[in-house]
Amino acid sequence: MASRGRDDAPPAATDTLLARVRAQCEGIPVWRWYDMTVQEAEEGRCRVKLRVQPGMINADDDTLNGGIIAALVDESVGAALMTVYELGKDVQGRTTTELNVSYLEGARTPEVYAEARILRKGRTLVVGTADVLDASGKRCATGRVTYMVFR
Repeated sequence: MASRGRDDAPPAATDTLLARVRAQCEGIPVWRWYDMTVQEAEEGRCRVKLRVQPGMINADDDTLNGGIIAALVDESVGAALMTVYELGKDVQGRTTTELNVSYLEGARTPEVYAEARILRKGRTLVVGTADVLDASGKRCATGRVTYMVFR
């Protein structure tokens, strides 16, 4: 994912979209609790960083807890959804109706990243995917999320 957005998108439009998505995500308590930030955003895609906290680590193998990874998948696809629908304007809200995560390898780095994209944007349902990567770029998990949007 390019840091500024699509090659054909004007930098100002991409920067405005990133600022809007960041502002919306900062207003969600779980984002602050899990210390997640939107790093990049373009239409239908976003990259989210999660800073791993000591309480998120499994005691038996020193890997990031699977529930935290699932939340990261869910929230990153939610952020990508915000790039195609503006909450409060295009839709009034959203809720997760399905979440599936495949855990591929343990994450053991101080930060992890989710690269999310929207696969289908419907009137009522939005489907997206996210890959969770460790700091070296190794894919640790992949997931799919379906959201219902409220108009």
